[in-house]
Amino acid sequence: MDDDGERRHHPADPLEIRPAPAGRSRAGSIPILSALGAWKGHFLELALILGAYAVFLLTRGLVFSDLDAKGLENADRLISLEKSLGIFWEPGWQSWTLDNAKGIATFLNWVYIVTYWPVIMAMGLVLYVTDRPRYHYVRTVVLITLLFALLIFMLFPVASPFNMTAYFVNTIQELGPSMYGGPDMATFYNSSAAMPSLHFSWTVILGAVIVRSFGGWIRLLGMLYPVLTFLPSLSRGTISSWTPWPAGLSRRRRSC
Repeated sequence: MDDDGERRHHPADPLEIRPAPAGRSRAGSIPILSALGAWKGHFLELALILGAYAVFLLTRGLVFSDLDAKGLENADRLISLEKSLGIFWEPGWQSWTLDNAKGIATFLNWVYIVTYWPVIMAMGLVLYVTDRPRYHYVRTVVLITLLFALLIFMLFPVASPFNMTAYFVNTIQELGPSMYGGPDMATFYNSSAAMPSLHFSWTVILGAVIVRSFGGWIRLLGMLYPVLTFLPSLSRGTISSWTPWPAGLSRRRRSC
């Protein structure tokens, strides 16, 4: 207490007990909780992606109890529509491809399947680290396409080509990679989600992102990669571009 009767503050006093600043989180005093708080946004982003994949799997058979049978039925409808329009050209293209360019079909199978998820995840990680706003924009676009696709998958399921034994040859099992599309992997995908092709649509989005984000040879790869997934669709005609699988030109049975 000074002579004038006023209490003065002595900040240098080492024995003074000061209250914690208002609003300070208790987690800030605990290193582990503080570290978890710093990673909270990363965990939430990962949870969002895993949650979207879980929804994709959980919507299988949500509308139709016999999803496989309905998928085959709708696939037959699409092929019948092609025939009625006179554009069921794929059997001849397949025959030519298997006779003259089997190596191309094999190459497209491996590129289409083996590179898909590694390329998407690698590009997503690069964007997340280097350009977070663009990552959030692209992620939102991808989730919107997934939402609309899920509605179609539930209401109008379409069987995958390798299940259409009357019209298709399963070149994945014949030419590789044979681990894809087998019964052991059936738990991890929806075999009646062939239309629309999320595989192709997401490679187009990925290609656009690469072209806008990079230059040089990487930009060239961004333009080439969607083409590698689109060329097989050209071999399938107009309506049968519903098939999302690679090298579709080599999947029609020659006897059709």
